[in-house]
Amino acid sequence: MMRSLKELGSEKKTTLLSLYIYTFIRGAGRASYMFLYPLFLISIGYSTKDLGSIATIASALIILILPIVGHLVDLGWAIEVLFLSGLSMSLALILPVVYPSFYSLVISYALNMLSLYLWSPSRNKIIGTIIPQILLGRVYSLFVILFNSSRTVTPFILGRLTETIGYGYLMIWMGIFSLAGTIIVYVILILRQNMFSRTSIGRADIINSYKVMFMFDKSVITIVLFALIDSFAWRLWFPLLNAYLKEYRGLADPIIGDYNTVIGLSMLVTSYFAGVITDKIKPVKSLITYELIGAAGILLINLPYPYIHLSALLIGFSIAFWVSAYNTLVTIMYGIEKIGRLRVLTDSARNISSIPAPQIGGYLMSIDPLITFIMSALLMLIAIMPLRKIRVKTS
Repeated sequence: MMRSLKELGSEKKTTLLSLYIYTFIRGAGRASYMFLYPLFLISIGYSTKDLGSIATIASALIILILPIVGHLVDLGWAIEVLFLSGLSMSLALILPVVYPSFYSLVISYALNMLSLYLWSPSRNKIIGTIIPQILLGRVYSLFVILFNSSRTVTPFILGRLTETIGYGYLMIWMGIFSLAGTIIVYVILILRQNMFSRTSIGRADIINSYKVMFMFDKSVITIVLFALIDSFAWRLWFPLLNAYLKEYRGLADPIIGDYNTVIGLSMLVTSYFAGVITDKIKPVKSLITYELIGAAGILLINLPYPYIHLSALLIGFSIAFWVSAYNTLVTIMYGIEKIGRLRVLTDSARNISSIPAPQIGGYLMSIDPLITFIMSALLMLIAIMPLRKIRVKTS
């Protein structure tokens, strides 16, 4: 049994290295968007409550696309889906600057979310094809380390450039950087596509993608229920976080950048250990740990500056556990042959529950931000209940 990444063949090592490079580039693009987009939106006259409405509309727009994504991945088109993920991220950064209207802001946010949902199943398919199950936790944790290395540095730098360069120019430049990196990595991966069996796509496949997504074993219901509750809890406030810090707390851009950097840094420090712990205690227990840490971190967001950074530390720890444990759990529940379908099923559940969440969170924040954070923390604790019912076979 393979117990070390050193035992991988050269082709698989190159593929894994390409994904590592892409993850670092994606981390920079994602961090740029999450930092700059809310601040750009407020700078052109919108509010945190408006951002909640935009996020809600954007979530509704992409829900119909997700089943097709999973089916494409299962048919062997993971590399192309991965490329579309990077392209979506790049367009999300550039579009609202070139066409600054409410409609372009909605489309931009939809592209940002689509990028996330394209990335997860395609990456998991490629990883599941080349990596044995016993090493999945550690491999996913290495992806988190790379992602958060760039995510840690990016907002710290951007927070100190906004006054001199401006939100718009920074978004355009980061969009171009993300697109260039995506193209390079795509070329590297496409040269090794022989490792993945591929099936042609017809009209029947597109229709079928909606049907087969719901043909799942009853054991999957528990993780779908978890995904529904957990996503609603996080999206009550997470898409609004930087706008909240700017509008309600009155923090300067460098301080908001520092807060995001602390989240990234805590994820970076925790990531590998979260992966090792996930491999040892198994993903379900690791996800329960994530919920408990996350709930505590959310309740500390209302602390005064500089103590608010304690919440950033716990939120970063929580996300590190989630990435390692959730990806490992989804990968092993159905096996690599059907991972696209299960991942899109759970992502669809997460997206459905997240449609009303930002608007509700934005409305509650307009009354009292503490209400939003308390509700989110309580829901995370409730999400532990379906987790305790999950049973998976591991090898």
